[in-house]
Amino acid sequence: MHANRAPGAPLVSIGMPAYNAEAFIVPAIESLLAQTVTDLEVVVSDNGSTDATERLCREIAARDPRLRYVRQPVNRGGAANFAAVFDLRHPDALYFKWAAADDVHEPGYLAAVLDVLRSDPSVAVAHTATDDIDEHGLHLRGWDDQGLRADDPDVAVRFASLSQRNHECFSIFGLVRADLLAATHGLGRYPESDRVLLAELSLRGRLVDVPQVLFHRRQHAGRSVREYPSARSRTAWFNPDLVGRPVFPEWRLGRGYVEAVLSAPLSPADRSRCLAQMVRWGGQHAPHLARNVARTGVDLARGEVRPGRGARPAGPSGAAARTLGDVRVR
Repeated sequence: MHANRAPGAPLVSIGMPAYNAEAFIVPAIESLLAQTVTDLEVVVSDNGSTDATERLCREIAARDPRLRYVRQPVNRGGAANFAAVFDLRHPDALYFKWAAADDVHEPGYLAAVLDVLRSDPSVAVAHTATDDIDEHGLHLRGWDDQGLRADDPDVAVRFASLSQRNHECFSIFGLVRADLLAATHGLGRYPESDRVLLAELSLRGRLVDVPQVLFHRRQHAGRSVREYPSARSRTAWFNPDLVGRPVFPEWRLGRGYVEAVLSAPLSPADRSRCLAQMVRWGGQHAPHLARNVARTGVDLARGEVRPGRGARPAGPSGAAARTLGDVRVR
């Protein structure tokens, strides 16, 4: 597994997008630098923080050269920062993971997930069981098995499970083979794109969870999902350029799934089976698709949104739109 790694390249690159993260970023970084697997780098991409995030990161980097801090010149939104920190990774690192600036990892996290990836080439992403902690690091709740079949050997079963079930996207913070992630569309600049990315990764390999709880998700008032509770409001977090423009969140979600299937290295039979799952998805989501159109019509009539000059609304288009169009009218 180390044959293709260039001399001096870290085995694992960890990307941490951050914005005004002074409250929790120190324990988040320290839990990564304290891993029993030491052959790693942590790259923080700061989205123009106005608090003490920069100072705190530079203080840690002065003590541990495995931390690299990069300050973005302008805040382009959360999704763009996730993409930026992946682009900033060492290009020869074999594995990559995103880490939130408020979560905490047990010291054995990387060792556990690396063991899975090294021992089974059919696995694309490895993560561990998760629990929730509060602002003080105290346990809030554990998470039982969500009933997903993301580790099924059948690609169509994996894709159907991840695209059609409502689930917590814990594995977006799992350890992934860097070359597989680089071959995907990445995290899109639209709400729920983490679901799409996990489904796209499932088209390239299995998603496996180690049963031990080695990952702690921190719950606090500043989490983006609390500040932006609906898919439409979360557009501002994913892509500020779309604020005040017509958006079709459900259509964009479906388009993402279809694009993932069309671009994945699948046999014709498996591609057809996965696209057939999108027919089912379209039937299940038809009311939401219709509400997207109706809501946007009302917003346009009220003057609350308007199409950007020279730009098209973030709705269905191209081959994905044609496929979803076929789904909608059946």
